[in-house]
Amino acid sequence: MSLGSAAAPLHAQRGGRGSGPSVGDGAAFQPTRLETLTADFKLSKDQKKAVKTVLDVAHKDAAATREALLASHAAIGAVIAANKSQPDVDAAVKQYGQQAAAMAMLEMKALAQMLQQLDPEQRANQVAVRSAFFLMRGIFLDSKHWDAVPDARSY
Repeated sequence: MSLGSAAAPLHAQRGGRGSGPSVGDGAAFQPTRLETLTADFKLSKDQKKAVKTVLDVAHKDAAATREALLASHAAIGAVIAANKSQPDVDAAVKQYGQQAAAMAMLEMKALAQMLQQLDPEQRANQVAVRSAFFLMRGIFLDSKHWDAVPDARSY
């Protein structure tokens, strides 16, 4: 190791961000969903708490749908692996589609409840509303938490 690299300052890593690049790697900081919502809508402390509560409750309420979505996804694989007939594959895909639609409905209900916590001026911010809309996709897929750095996970 050269003296120059040994003398380089070390950067602290921010905890709780999963296995993505750390701040010290030269990668850009990526905010969590709640951090993004807070910045985009300029949430007050009370609004941030209310939004977090709405999304915490919605995440908990999504548990059954999340499990059904995972089960129906696995069922598609099982039907294909068992070399079942096309009607069997179609039925499994239809079931999965119904669960995906149910999850999307839960996500949009949570978005509506979240927007109700905002002032009319905040709700009029179409850029922030659009950002929130896209942040909601897949928000409840992780069984442990919803407030993470958004990724490409989808259903």
